[in-house]
Amino acid sequence: MRIAVTGTGGRVGATLARHFSTDHEVVPLPRGLCDLANRESLARTLDQLDCDVFVNPAGVTSLEACEDDPTLAMRVNAEAPAEIAGWAASRGVPVFHFSTDYVFAGESPGLRGEGEITEPLSVYGRSKLAGERAVLAVPENCVVRISWVFGPEKLSFVDQVFDAALTGRTLAAVADKFALPTFTGDLAKWIDRLIALKTTGIVHACNSGEPVSWHGMAIAVVEEMVASGTVATLPEIQNQTLAEIAAFRAARPRFTAMDTRRLTEILGSPPRHWREALAEHVRYRGGGNFTRAVTGK
Repeated sequence: MRIAVTGTGGRVGATLARHFSTDHEVVPLPRGLCDLANRESLARTLDQLDCDVFVNPAGVTSLEACEDDPTLAMRVNAEAPAEIAGWAASRGVPVFHFSTDYVFAGESPGLRGEGEITEPLSVYGRSKLAGERAVLAVPENCVVRISWVFGPEKLSFVDQVFDAALTGRTLAAVADKFALPTFTGDLAKWIDRLIALKTTGIVHACNSGEPVSWHGMAIAVVEEMVASGTVATLPEIQNQTLAEIAAFRAARPRFTAMDTRRLTEILGSPPRHWREALAEHVRYRGGGNFTRAVTGK
């Protein structure tokens, strides 16, 4: 199978391209080759493209960047996916498009199902929701919502906590916002299955378990570091609130943990617990396998 993947310079795109390359022919579409912000660049790429499946994890993911430039956010996160969907529909190519838990208002605790009402609070959330709707206008397409993604490809919140604990820096994390993390190593396997089954509609793709805050994730990271012998003792992690983070100019929903029952049905078993996936990543980091100095969401 020939699979086109956008955003291969990013965390999810890089993971998917590497995973698919084992059994499929991958057509990588990094931003330098296929810039979704540039209508002409995208049109040229699509005009020359031949693939059986189109996978689109690329997007503007910084909430503050979206607030500062809503035109760019709508262009990359909504208009470009619409153009991709139109091109793909004319060729009978299914599109697997990535979205976010930030399409929900997240006003109350609980698990958000695929059919729950969407009420995004930010430009980012609104642009991603518009992209979802454009892609799903073609019945053969699939939207995959992910949240709090971490993995070995690029630095994430998990790695920031790891590095701070390793060097003895003061730790603090937001304790009043809850979701479920998505580990890239698991995500790639799930997407492989979704493609094989020609899945359509919306799928929530995150690890299972109880919803966790960033503070709870930070505690889990350092606990795994102690368990693996990476650090000797548990450092203190201070509680923060969303309201205390001056850099967060865009509104963020507080409760966006996603229900994975549909993913469980598709896979035939529940996705593994986020804590198990986190432990795997921490052991990987503790072994000195993460050497690139990179930044991420």
